[in-house]
Amino acid sequence: MQEFEGPLDLLLYLVRRRKINVREISISQLADEFIEHVEQMKKLDLNITSDFLTTATQLMEIKARYMIPALSEKEVKELKKREEDIYRRLELYEQIKQLSEDLQNRVKSMAGRKAVRLAALPQIEHEKLTLVLQSALQEISIKKAVYKIRKQSMTVEQAMENILENLSKDQEINLYDILKKAEDRYQLIIYFLAILELIFFKKISLFEKENDFILRGNGFEA
Repeated sequence: MQEFEGPLDLLLYLVRRRKINVREISISQLADEFIEHVEQMKKLDLNITSDFLTTATQLMEIKARYMIPALSEKEVKELKKREEDIYRRLELYEQIKQLSEDLQNRVKSMAGRKAVRLAALPQIEHEKLTLVLQSALQEISIKKAVYKIRKQSMTVEQAMENILENLSKDQEINLYDILKKAEDRYQLIIYFLAILELIFFKKISLFEKENDFILRGNGFEA
């Protein structure tokens, strides 16, 4: 059995093996299959963090609540909200995984050689990055609610230059401070892809510091 980074990684695996979109599988179905896999992981003595058990509990709670007859309108609304939160986090996590794959394909086409696994990213959990991206998306939503965003095209190369320019002024930058510069979802993805590419070419490093993700130019010492 393959090992998973965390509960979102396992949930995405359960969706992808069916070759369907995230929202085409019910939370009840996910709950049953998720718990079945966690039990198998236990039998094989695989490393199971508390996150897996917490997610299993959350999924089963949602499934169990739907089995209660005559739920009030308020209870149904709350359940729908919890379901939506799971779907959104899973979709965002899927985007992060896809970005990593896209970067390797991009490097392969640019360099004309076999793309290798990102050297700097295995130490960083994709699921933690999901939370950072989620916060950045919320920031974008607030911007759009306050004023109309003027659409501007941006390339990965331009985003890379922007990031390096910022690092030439400050030795270290919080990842979130870079991502929140995005004016829409498109720019957010461009910035994130630019960061991955800069890491791949060893121009910058990404590391955790006091529960934050920090970018540092490799020309600077710690």
